[in-house]
Amino acid sequence: MAASRILVVALAVTALLATHSDAQSQRPLHFLSKQCNEDAVQVLVDPRPFQDFVGSEFPLKLEEGKARVVIVVHDCSQYWMDGEDVGPTQEVQVWVSIRGPEDVRPVVGAEQTLPTKTWFSLFSGSNNPRVRTAKTASGTAQAQIEGVLLDAPGRQRHGRVSLSKGLHYSWEVLDATPLSRLVGVNNDVYVRDSAGNVVLNRIQVLLHMCAGPSKATLTVVGGTNPLPLISPGTYPALVTTFFPMWSRATLGLAPSR
Repeated sequence: MAASRILVVALAVTALLATHSDAQSQRPLHFLSKQCNEDAVQVLVDPRPFQDFVGSEFPLKLEEGKARVVIVVHDCSQYWMDGEDVGPTQEVQVWVSIRGPEDVRPVVGAEQTLPTKTWFSLFSGSNNPRVRTAKTASGTAQAQIEGVLLDAPGRQRHGRVSLSKGLHYSWEVLDATPLSRLVGVNNDVYVRDSAGNVVLNRIQVLLHMCAGPSKATLTVVGGTNPLPLISPGTYPALVTTFFPMWSRATLGLAPSR
């Protein structure tokens, strides 16, 4: 759609301006743009293993004494890495909330821009080998996933991520909260690479929110788990649905802390 293309271009310009003054990392920067459908699945869990994983220099932002973990699931119809169209892509990111500045950076096209959210990456995977190669080069370790299934927006809906044979994350929403508005958000995501170095991925997103945070059940089933901090079982969750979302990211920045 023409409107979608305009929004993607606007986000790209805004993100480039926002990152102009950022300190450069030693590795080359990489740039990502995409249009996707998204489910964001949030759970509150015991913070201790997550704090041990991220380290004391990245204190968790707790809610009711719990760590907030979000599983961000994307089914992308358009995906560009460094200006190159790499084709439709399905992916999943798992982040834990950490303390950050919570400033407001305007997002072009948004009816409301939320304060910046700061995260530490626990897992990143894709079914597209070209995306995995480019993200690995930027410092974000990648895993191969089998695929993503997202139901269309509705009162009752399901979603599923197949990470490997026999390992699945699925969620069920029985009474979604319908909404329709354009929301802007900036995500600062810290990532530790295979050598133990931390880089910053700065992500700006324009979201068409079609269902607000809705009560759901997350079910984790499987044997060998690439997400050892989220054990098999069932968890109460909140699912927010964005059909679609437009995102622009600068990957591999030197961290500011």
